[in-house]
Amino acid sequence: MRKAAAILVLIVAAAGLSTADDQCIAQFGSAAVKQFLRDFQAAVATDDRSRVAQMVEFPISIQVSGKPKRLRNRSELLKYYDVAFDTKVKGLIAEQQFNELFCNWQGIMIGRGEIWVNKVSSSRQFRIIAINNNPPWSPKNK
Repeated sequence: MRKAAAILVLIVAAAGLSTADDQCIAQFGSAAVKQFLRDFQAAVATDDRSRVAQMVEFPISIQVSGKPKRLRNRSELLKYYDVAFDTKVKGLIAEQQFNELFCNWQGIMIGRGEIWVNKVSSSRQFRIIAINNNPPWSPKNK
């Protein structure tokens, strides 16, 4: 009986029907997460910097020349946009598939942790809450 249950769990997980991440994303609202991801990917792909900046919760920190830089508002993000959303980060955003998103109590991860999204308390809207544009796990840092 245990073997049959284990096989059923593997089949369901392989089909993508029930995983911990799916349950976590469902708590955020799967359709809303999918729409945010589409909108974010489209804004980055078309270089709609103003739209991307609207999706960010401020203040937010990025790395500039290996040092943390706290951005307090949209105009500061626009000034450092090419640093925050460099080619590597843009590529990871473009490649992100909805069914491969990671989710936990901190929010929803895009890429390998370069972007984190969550609903912010003030508006209950999805916002980018972290930009890890030069993380220690990045291949260029090894």
